Amino acid sequence: MKLGHKRAWAAVVAAGVVSLAAACNVDELLKVENPEGILIEELDNPQLVDAQLNGVMDAFHGAYVDPVIRWANLLTDEMLNGVNWEDYARANQRIASWMEGPTNNIFGSLSRALRMAHSLAERIRKWQQEDPSKDLRPQLATSLAFAGYSALVLAENMCQTVISPDPDNPSDKILSPLETFDVAIPYLEEALNTALAVNRTDVANLARTGLARAHLGRGNWAQAATFAAQVPSNFRWWIRFVDVSGGRNPLQGISSGSNFTHGINPFFNGVHPSFRNTGFTFRSQNVIAPQTDPRIQHDTRWRTGHNGLTPLYRFFQGLRYSDYTGQTIAPPSPSCPRCTGTSPSAMPFIAGFDTDVLLADYVEAQHHYYEALAMQDIVGNQAAILAFVNARRAVGNQPAVSLSGDALIKELREQRSRDLFMGGFRLGDLRRWTRFDPGKGPFANGSYFPTGTHPNPTWGEYGIWTCYPIPRQEYEGNPKLVKPADPNVPPGI
Repeated sequence: MKLGHKRAWAAVVAAGVVSLAAACNVDELLKVENPEGILIEELDNPQLVDAQLNGVMDAFHGAYVDPVIRWANLLTDEMLNGVNWEDYARANQRIASWMEGPTNNIFGSLSRALRMAHSLAERIRKWQQEDPSKDLRPQLATSLAFAGYSALVLAENMCQTVISPDPDNPSDKILSPLETFDVAIPYLEEALNTALAVNRTDVANLARTGLARAHLGRGNWAQAATFAAQVPSNFRWWIRFVDVSGGRNPLQGISSGSNFTHGINPFFNGVHPSFRNTGFTFRSQNVIAPQTDPRIQHDTRWRTGHNGLTPLYRFFQGLRYSDYTGQTIAPPSPSCPRCTGTSPSAMPFIAGFDTDVLLADYVEAQHHYYEALAMQDIVGNQAAILAFVNARRAVGNQPAVSLSGDALIKELREQRSRDLFMGGFRLGDLRRWTRFDPGKGPFANGSYFPTGTHPNPTWGEYGIWTCYPIPRQEYEGNPKLVKPADPNVPPGI
């Protein structure tokens, strides 16, 4: 089941003032009088509920792909930055600033999505009270789900947040990540209950997956497992794109063109290496035989990108992308009989303009479930977790293993990183493991974040940031907030 919506629809709706006299007809609904936006006074028209809901979905979907997938994970080992912009280069060194682009883009886009979703939900409640004959609960459930997801992803990526549902009364409370997860959970719970009441199983499963993800981030292992276990195997919610202006996938520019901007990170080489197949050394060329896991495939040769400095192996599509092939560049061999030997020229780069991206699905929910089991009782749940790990290893053409204890948890996390590769999870995952299971990462001193010399050695050493701070724009726009004494000191994980 391929759920989601084409962003072009929302782009059209968001682009104009809708003709209200013909709002009962979809074709007429798309007629615009002003290519700037829906007028503020028209937001309180229940005839525009579907148009506004598409705007809410578009705001979050757009924020999740760009900047979250595209930029938030610069702080992690998921990708190298090849952009010739200093603030983005610093982020890839784990140096975040409250004054720079990545921070403001992530906070601003997700905060906007949350505000839009919350405000629409409140308008729907009012419209439902004014006219009980119209059942707007499906739209209410969806809007609440996206409010919850907006808060959830803020919690995963930001060191702190400020959430002000009422723009005329901005909040003076700075929330920690755990407190921000606590904001997300009630939205998602109400979304689930409302969706179930009107038989919207798609929205219900989106809410269940979000609840499992939020409770996992919060450290509520039993609740995470409970919600994840309820997600059916056929569930997928796609962020969908079309190749028209306003509806295109912004990730298309990552690996396309002569100055592609991000590459796979094969520099760190440990027991469970991140985001590359083992068996070759960084800066090797003609990397073919090691590429046996179809979930993480990349160009066989590296080139420098936009900055002319960083060696980049361009991404091919993994499981979270709609053109994923399940093929490998490595040819068939006794150790990998299911390898395909596919030419790199036939492999799709990470995104075309119309490549869809998964927001939530069953595989993700299963990872939430088994991580929650592992964190509750690794011994009692060992057999089930091991069976899941080996099932996922089989997807990656990897042989079965027999592991227990910490080694099993490490392998579970490794399989999660491969299944969810470039899906918008990595920063939240590394922060969660640092928070609840510290000192067991693959890098120096047990860090889950890359440390030491950056793969582009001209940039020097990695910094210490593990999240993005509240941007200066928020402090300046909210007179109730007190600016940090030293904004260069990370406020937490």
